[in-house]
Amino acid sequence: MEKFKIGVGLWCVSFAADRFLSSGYRPMHSLEEQIKIVARIPGAESIDLHTSDLNGIAIKDAAKMAKDNGLIINAVNANIFGDPVYKYGAFTNTEEKIRRQAIDLSKKSIDMARELGAKISSLWPGQDGFDYYFQNDYYSQWDNTISAMKEISAYAPDIQIGYEYKPKEPRMFSLINNAGKAVYLANEVNASNFGVTLDYGHALFAHENAAESLCLINRAGKLFNVHFNDAYGTWDDDLIAGSVNIWSNLEFFWYLKQTDYQGYVTLDMFPYREDPFEACSLAVRMIQSLEEIVDQLDSQKIRKYQKKSDAVAALEHLRKVVLEKK
Repeated sequence: MEKFKIGVGLWCVSFAADRFLSSGYRPMHSLEEQIKIVARIPGAESIDLHTSDLNGIAIKDAAKMAKDNGLIINAVNANIFGDPVYKYGAFTNTEEKIRRQAIDLSKKSIDMARELGAKISSLWPGQDGFDYYFQNDYYSQWDNTISAMKEISAYAPDIQIGYEYKPKEPRMFSLINNAGKAVYLANEVNASNFGVTLDYGHALFAHENAAESLCLINRAGKLFNVHFNDAYGTWDDDLIAGSVNIWSNLEFFWYLKQTDYQGYVTLDMFPYREDPFEACSLAVRMIQSLEEIVDQLDSQKIRKYQKKSDAVAALEHLRKVVLEKK
C-alpha cells in the first residue's frame, strides 16, 4: 500500500486567537514565513490555503514561494466565513447580493487554484446555519445552498469541490452538520466534481464514528479531501493529531487504506499555546507512526472477524500488534 501523503493547512502555523484573547497567542506571520515553517516540517509535502492568505500578494509570487520551498499547493479555499458581511450566512444569506458575493468568491478561489496548480477547493461556509428557532426558512437555506453548489461546480469541471461539514460554530446549528447531510447535498448537486471534505474532528464533534463516516462518504464516491487532527468529541478542538483517540485514529486510517483515496491527509489544527512548528512536526510523526501500525495489521484477519461481528478476536489482534511487547 502507498504511504499517506501529508499536507499542512497554513492556518496551523498562522495567527491563533480566541474570544478570550482576541489579540492572539502569537504574532501574525507573513505568507512567506508560514510557507517556510511548513517547509521545515519533516514529511510535509503540501499546503492548503485560503483566498485571504494572499492579501495582495500576486498569485505567481505565492506559487514561487511554495515551489522554492519544495511544497505543492493541494487546495485553495474560499474564505466565506471570516467577513462580517457573512454574519447571517454566505450561500444561505437572505440577501441575494451577499449570496452572489459568496459564489463569486468561491469562483475566485477556483481561479486561484488553477493558477497555483491545486486540484481541490474546499468550501466551509461556517456562517451558514442558524442560532434561534424560527430565525430562518430551512427550505430556502437548502434551496439556495444546492443552487450555489451547482453553479460553482459547473464553473469548475476540472477542480474538485469539497464541502466541509461541521455540527456548529460559529453558528449554533450549521446547515450541513453531519456526514449524511453532506452526502445528501452531494447527491442533490449531482456533479462529478462535487464531493466532501472530511474533517476527522468534525466527525467526532458530530458524535459520529469517523471511520464509518469515511465509509459512507466513500461509498457515495464523494471522498475528495481529508483533514486530520484530534479532539475529545464535545467541540471542534483541533488538537494535535494522534493525541487523544488512538483506537479511533487507527480504525480511521485502516479504512482510509481500504479506499482508493489518492489525496493528501492535511493537518487542520489550531495549536494556540504550542509552538506551531513543533506541534505540526509531532502531528506528522503521529500520522506516520499510526500508519506503520495500520500496515502491520492483518487486514484479511480483520475482515474475517468482521464477517462474524467478532469484536473480541479483532481487538485481540489489535492488542497483539499495538500493545504486546515485541
